[in-house]
Amino acid sequence: DAAEAGADGYGMTGHERAMLYRLAVETGLRAGELRSLTRASFQLDGSEPTVTVAAAYSKRRREDTLPLKPQTAADFKTFLAGKVDGTPAFKMPDSDEVVDMLRADLAAAGIVYRDAAGRVADFHAFRHTFISNLADGGVYPKTAQSLARHSTITLTMDRYTHQRVGDEAAALSV
Repeated sequence: DAAEAGADGYGMTGHERAMLYRLAVETGLRAGELRSLTRASFQLDGSEPTVTVAAAYSKRRREDTLPLKPQTAADFKTFLAGKVDGTPAFKMPDSDEVVDMLRADLAAAGIVYRDAAGRVADFHAFRHTFISNLADGGVYPKTAQSLARHSTITLTMDRYTHQRVGDEAAALSV
């Protein structure tokens, strides 16, 4: 398959890329933050599994710890089993090649990189998806702001959440 053939050039297996994309969508972590993660960044045991971005790699320049879904934690426990604490969680290619890798995976999945409205499916789109999913799930705006690690609620609500057709009518039926 085209995506798997391209994987050799990017240094990541299809499974590793799938785990990377999943973590991006489920946490809203930025590409550079994802690149900084090591095995030690993950706390996967216990009732509240987390992933932590070191302050040096966080946009806010402070350590950020985010919760993980239980099934995601279980899958990462298996995924990271053979890695030692200092080892990178993902063997991500350089920034330019990450874009090429994602574009190749999108093409293999039949997803356009740029849609008719001009929106692009890139790593930052994963962040938008994460925050929009929080809003769609009824998460309180301040909680969404905290999980997005934004300094203002305005940024979270105005820039990262997206209204869908029928949202207003559905709101009136509550």
